[in-house]
Amino acid sequence: MMLSLFKDAESPLEHDQALAHARRLLVSSLNKGMIPSWDQFFQELPVLNTAEVLEAIKDNFIRLTDWPFLEEILSLEATEFFFHSVDKSQLLSYSGEKRPLVVPLRQEDWQLWLEIISIKYKQNWNVENPFCSFFGELYGKNYRFSMIHGSTSPNGVSKIILRSLSKRPHPIASFGESELLIDLIKNKKNILIAGSTGSGKTSLLTSLLDYSAPDEHLVVLEDTYEIITDHPHQTRFLSGETTQTSLRSYLAYSLRLSPDRIVLGEMRSHEVVPFLMAMNTGHKGLMGTLHASSAADALNRVALLFTLYAGEANLAFEKVMELICRNLEYVVFMENKKVKEVIKILGSDKGVPFYEDVVKYKGTDSLF
Repeated sequence: MMLSLFKDAESPLEHDQALAHARRLLVSSLNKGMIPSWDQFFQELPVLNTAEVLEAIKDNFIRLTDWPFLEEILSLEATEFFFHSVDKSQLLSYSGEKRPLVVPLRQEDWQLWLEIISIKYKQNWNVENPFCSFFGELYGKNYRFSMIHGSTSPNGVSKIILRSLSKRPHPIASFGESELLIDLIKNKKNILIAGSTGSGKTSLLTSLLDYSAPDEHLVVLEDTYEIITDHPHQTRFLSGETTQTSLRSYLAYSLRLSPDRIVLGEMRSHEVVPFLMAMNTGHKGLMGTLHASSAADALNRVALLFTLYAGEANLAFEKVMELICRNLEYVVFMENKKVKEVIKILGSDKGVPFYEDVVKYKGTDSLF
């Protein structure tokens, strides 16, 4: 049977030819920045040989543009999903165990699928802009998307990592030491939350914001929308690709907004300077996160970042440490979604910080 759509004068395409032709049509639409609907795509198809060929084309089209397989994968209990390739993907369970995933796509469609994701979420992702990180919703859940273009890899394979984000803050008690942490927030202490990737830094920060006074004006600054709070008085900034839309510029501008509390999603580079200077000018209740291997290491890392990015300030390291220890009051160190350390900063001498261990756990249970 010949399935004639519009171009009856043409010879019907066999199965493999038809799939390849349909793929080229889809790529053509994507190159124009458009994801066609099935009805639109159907109109462009040539003469096909059988109804089974049409079904195969439709099945592959839906798989690439609607991702029904992804809903099943994301329903698994996990905090992160690492899509490395068709047969080498993984998930990270709530218990910290990594398990393998198989993605039901053809290898030749892997890049096409990722291109469609970037277009659907309006991301400029290509050879010239190989990295992008953004907030998105899938099947009623929030995720942070991190995409890496294959042009950065020797094997040319692109990948995407999805981190699950809670729509509501986690109960503060689930992190441990809840009474202490709540007290620090209510007393508007300047706090840095440190830890490795996935340790629970942002989750803890988000939960702590529930305990800030409802009449406070919060200014929240992030690279990617992850700090989700229902606080009634908040001004939010998401960084962009220009100097004017950098976290550093936003931080400097936020000081004009009479903030009661400034919250910085993550300290990585230039933004460390206005963050610390805001503390130095008397602002209280500042909060931020930082990648570090311990609470003490966090202080050294902040000092290093400040030294690298201070520009004309060009302070000696020991002066920078003195500035940090005079204005930052507590460091909370996270590990495996739990508070492992809390230190109270007392001061510094010749670049060496002094602090008191308020909370220090050996392993996950014993306090010493």
